[in-house]
Amino acid sequence: MSNSTSAEAMTRMITSITKTIQAEQAVVNSLRQEYQVIGQEWNDAQYENLGPVIDDAVRELSGNQAKLSECITKLQLLRAKLEEYLNTSL
Repeated sequence: MSNSTSAEAMTRMITSITKTIQAEQAVVNSLRQEYQVIGQEWNDAQYENLGPVIDDAVRELSGNQAKLSECITKLQLLRAKLEEYLNTSL
């Protein structure tokens, strides 16, 4: 395994997590938009019960995004340390 392969693997990890965050954000946007669409035809107490369910889903997805963003930051720092390590051990 070459030195660049390790750093490239970490870059792929970062890219994968970034894509996951983007996909989760798309789901959040879709849930909010679809909730509004549903409200155009269904606006009673049961529709109001749907709101907290959507809010819970959005909160969970958003919380996950924050944690994943922290992981990206940590991976970026560790990738820099890996590259430094690989460069000094040559």
